[in-house]
Amino acid sequence: MCVQSKTSTRQATVTAMHKDDQYIGLLKPWVLTPNTQIDKDKEYFTVATWGTMHSLRIFKFAWLTSKIGKQLHSEGSGLIGETRQVTNWGYSDCRGETFTVWQKREDMASFYRSGAHKNAMISMKDDVSFRVRRVWVKGSDLPTPGGYESNKAFVLRIKSGDFPEAVKKT
Repeated sequence: MCVQSKTSTRQATVTAMHKDDQYIGLLKPWVLTPNTQIDKDKEYFTVATWGTMHSLRIFKFAWLTSKIGKQLHSEGSGLIGETRQVTNWGYSDCRGETFTVWQKREDMASFYRSGAHKNAMISMKDDVSFRVRRVWVKGSDLPTPGGYESNKAFVLRIKSGDFPEAVKKT
């Protein structure tokens, strides 16, 4: 089998894993950024990242994610709130997921291109197979801070495709 065929087979497998993943495990509590005012009728840009990696990469992933978290929660980032989870499905399938809600799509784009996030993506490029969902959620759909059941329901709705897709701008 040629290398390109193995790569495309791996990509198809990862895409199918992502599409079928409805698992909720040790989900971190939903955290709202301080002083955030939620308009229940407004639609907010939401990004769900999903990545699978070898379990030996999880320590590096966790370290980089903690560095990203500091920048993510800095004043003026445009973040409304977030949650995340890491699950281990075996030696070669450890998954990291993030769910972030933003004031504006541009805030997310600015954050993803800057600082710790950009450095982490470059550093993990060959270690993690990432997939992303971008959706619109109303303020009334956001989970209750610290509420596990509302957080779980929110994440399941994202994973199930219950929210309108936010088509990537060209």
